[in-house]
Amino acid sequence: MSLVSAEYAVVRPVPDSYDRCVRTGVEKIDVALAKRQHAEYCKALQRLGLELIWIEGDQTLPDSCFVEDTAVMFGEKAVICNMSTRSRAREVVKVAKVVEKLKQTCYIKPPATIDGGDVLKIESRVFVGLSTRTNLHAMHQLRKILENSNLEIAPVKVHNVLHLKSACTYLGNNYVILSKGCFDTRILRDYKKIVVPRGEEYAADCLSINGTVLMAKGYPKTKKLIEEEGSFVEELEISEFRKGEGALTCLSIIW
Repeated sequence: MSLVSAEYAVVRPVPDSYDRCVRTGVEKIDVALAKRQHAEYCKALQRLGLELIWIEGDQTLPDSCFVEDTAVMFGEKAVICNMSTRSRAREVVKVAKVVEKLKQTCYIKPPATIDGGDVLKIESRVFVGLSTRTNLHAMHQLRKILENSNLEIAPVKVHNVLHLKSACTYLGNNYVILSKGCFDTRILRDYKKIVVPRGEEYAADCLSINGTVLMAKGYPKTKKLIEEEGSFVEELEISEFRKGEGALTCLSIIW
């Protein structure tokens, strides 16, 4: 399987306040363990050939390690998100300062709201999940920002899950991996599909980089399905990020 190529990853440290992140669950988060798991995640990105670009940490922003939600990259253009969750709104400030030095930077503005976790890029198509975090105004603004590109922007209604990429990610070579019951999968009719088995829905959030698919540890049926399609899989332990309703893609901005 020919997989997604990338050179850079924006990452941000796990703050000491991470156990106060926005979530519906009540399972106790071990912040020290989360920091160790994040360190292993960053080492994996480097092993796969990525150069890490660090955003300064901020202890007043409990969710700030979930840096994916703050910005989306499209070639030489970066789009800074406007996040609907009030406690997370300031996360974009330091990210924007770094990104502005690297790319032509545009901003999503009110009344539009969007999280990067709702933006699924598949070659020349960009699927925008319409979720509790992302609205139609944002999709229209994104379409305007990218109007001179060759990218097709398509809205996708999302339910029963936080973000579109919580339920579907791109593995490369025309393959998507998804969990059912979260969006109308007919929008993916042009792609080969790996459907995660019942009980392993969390494993639909994979991160495909330079010939390797990173996936959460503990989902053997899904791992086997991916490997059967010819891909090399590396598992990472991210239990503390699952408790915070985050996943592998949430912890970086890849391009």
